[in-house]
Amino acid sequence: MPDAPAPKAIVIEQYKSYVSDIGNVGTRYATANGFYLSVLTALLGVLAYVGTGKAIDKTTCLVVVLVAVFAIAICWIWRKTIVFYGKLFGGKFEVLKEKIEPQLGLEVNVYQAEFKAVYDERKAEFLTSNEAKVPVLLAVFFAVVAVLAVCAALK
Repeated sequence: MPDAPAPKAIVIEQYKSYVSDIGNVGTRYATANGFYLSVLTALLGVLAYVGTGKAIDKTTCLVVVLVAVFAIAICWIWRKTIVFYGKLFGGKFEVLKEKIEPQLGLEVNVYQAEFKAVYDERKAEFLTSNEAKVPVLLAVFFAVVAVLAVCAALK
């Protein structure tokens, strides 16, 4: 019967597994962002097609408003997704920094040191905080398009 792995070996395997899992979460996050951006790009294409080369009548205005409202809803969901992933990444790195790295007994705990260097010393903003602004800006854009369509249809 083989010897049971030493506790430090178990922690190292957990560490490696956890780091790999964070990479997988990052891949899912990038895929989700690509999905939302693709949907919004398609909706923008619909708006461009509907509004090309003709005056905005009530039917066109209705289509523009409906597409814009749908796009705003997608932006809201996208922002919530970004915020969720920001919290998920934060939680995962917290576990690495506070729970796993200290058990390894290393001279340098890389994730703890990196967090301190980037966020404490250099005062960097979390990337997901900046990314969460993009859907808000796009939602404002779609809202402005809808308002302009209504104004044009009322003339």
